Amino acid sequence: MAEQTTSHALIAVLKPPGFDILSAMPYAPEDDTSSLELARKRLYSSAGVPRSRRAALSAPDEHALPHAWEEPVLSRTPHQGERHVRFAGVFFIGAVTFFFLALGIAGYFFYFGGNAVSVDKVSIDIQGPTTIAGGDTVPLLITITNKNPVAIENATIEIDFPNGTRDATNVSKTYPHYVENLGELASGATITRSVKAVLFGGEGQSLALPISFSYGTTGSNAVFVKKSSYALTISTTPLSVSVDTLSETVSNKPLTLTLTVRNNATISINNVVVAGAFPFGFLVTSSSLPLNNSSFLVGSLKPGASKVITLTGILSGQNKELRVFHFTVGTADASSNQSLAVSYMTQDVTVTIAAPFIDTILAMNGDASGNTIIAPGSYQNVTVAYTNTLATVVQNVTVSIALSGSAVDYNSIRTTSGFYNSATRTILFSRDTDPALATLSPGASGIGAFTFATLPAGTSATGPLVNLTISVAGTRLGQTNVPENVNSSITKTFKVATAVALSASSSHQGTSGPVPPRAEVATTYTLRWSAQNKGSAIAGSTMTAALPSYVSYAAQTAGSGSFSYDEKSRVVTWTIGDLAQGASAQGSFQVSLTPSTSQKGSAPQLTGPVAFSGYDRFAGVQVSATADPITTETVGDPGYVPTNAVVQ
Repeated sequence: MAEQTTSHALIAVLKPPGFDILSAMPYAPEDDTSSLELARKRLYSSAGVPRSRRAALSAPDEHALPHAWEEPVLSRTPHQGERHVRFAGVFFIGAVTFFFLALGIAGYFFYFGGNAVSVDKVSIDIQGPTTIAGGDTVPLLITITNKNPVAIENATIEIDFPNGTRDATNVSKTYPHYVENLGELASGATITRSVKAVLFGGEGQSLALPISFSYGTTGSNAVFVKKSSYALTISTTPLSVSVDTLSETVSNKPLTLTLTVRNNATISINNVVVAGAFPFGFLVTSSSLPLNNSSFLVGSLKPGASKVITLTGILSGQNKELRVFHFTVGTADASSNQSLAVSYMTQDVTVTIAAPFIDTILAMNGDASGNTIIAPGSYQNVTVAYTNTLATVVQNVTVSIALSGSAVDYNSIRTTSGFYNSATRTILFSRDTDPALATLSPGASGIGAFTFATLPAGTSATGPLVNLTISVAGTRLGQTNVPENVNSSITKTFKVATAVALSASSSHQGTSGPVPPRAEVATTYTLRWSAQNKGSAIAGSTMTAALPSYVSYAAQTAGSGSFSYDEKSRVVTWTIGDLAQGASAQGSFQVSLTPSTSQKGSAPQLTGPVAFSGYDRFAGVQVSATADPITTETVGDPGYVPTNAVVQ
């Protein structure tokens, strides 16, 4: 009874509403087992209903309860899952579509820009030389193109030049900055500008010219700036300095350095300065230009011009020590300031200090400074003094002097205390000419002498020089009592100045007044001057003469150069200018003579002594010449007789 009750309860639980489990089961008449029993067996059977006897069931109701042995399903909504899948796919497709659409719009604005303004759409093209010589004019061709879709306004181009840049149209003016307002530049428009400047720099120096292009747009306060740069390299320096000196010197002996400053540029350079850095132990004794804190103010140099500076000092140090001199050439901001504003070149020279074993002193015409300028066509007296400075004896001492140079007359060399070898052009002082040189004791000394003549001015096509190379040799006992040879040599160079031939005369032709002149009556004379340069080029040539009180300046000048007269000093000056080698110049002016009765019977002077002055470019010295005073003796006039010059 209990079992039957349980079966009915299970059926009631499993039976859906409106479902008759008995009517759903197949009928088996051969089996007399009751239908309820069969249902119970099928319900508790693990094998289930055989396939052949299974009946098709309708779709399960979503409200049906699960069997006890089945795992509970917490949530199973197949229709909602399908809807979620379809919504995710649509969302993914939409997102991808939006991404590609945004990417396309961004690409369009990136490549086509719309109406946006950008400095990347402004091109600056610069054409010009990349290598220049210092002091040359640099032409730059600047092309600017506006690739923006709209016009740009207030376009301005600026270029900053390095220090020392000059204006190409006026090299006396500095040119530190170029700026130009180009106004409006339409879309797609191109504008070209040509800029020229004179640039300076040291050899091998790289220059960068910063270029800035700024502009604005309509309806905006923003300022756009495009920056660029142009690179240049300086191949040669506009100013150069070379140093000529000895490579070896003796401690505490005079040392001379010759500096040559040259303008290699095509324009004049002002405020040229040479700054020196002297080594330890060097004491300056003299210089051809004023020295201010180891700097020389050269001043202005014309294109191709050069300036020679001579510096002499005493260099002290130990044996085999090296001393280095530094010289830098450049320009200063002003002539009153010798500090370098721009440096172009530095020249170094190294001098070795050697301990002398025999000290020699060579004197040219009694001057041992080594800066002697000698005259052309004249005899020169040379002496050489030698002293053993060692604490030991030096044996077999020889002192030789070799002569060379374009200004030496080798046939004129004479010596009384030495031997002249014409084949080697060497004068030798040895034990053969002076027995004392066989053994030269510590502190012992001697002297040799010779003479030679210089050739006349204009003989040499190059700069007239005289070179004297002094060589000293001997044998001494070393620290190990082993004989060792000792020797040294030094060269001294002497420059030969040029010579100028003057001519001064008077003439009465084409003038007025009585001849012979009469007392208290004016007579006019033409005075003719001429100057001929026999040797090296001369700069700043002038001739001057003073007029006596009874002679007045009547002007009426002719010839090259220009004449001037100073009434206070009564000096007539003829400014000739430069005279090249072999060149000559002529000029004339008139004076009026009113003799006094006290001058009767004499030929009065029309001028005082005539003086010439100029600067020898090669020798680096002032040269001068004189001519006798001019009188009334007009010896060049046709039919001249001596009585024509005498005051009546």
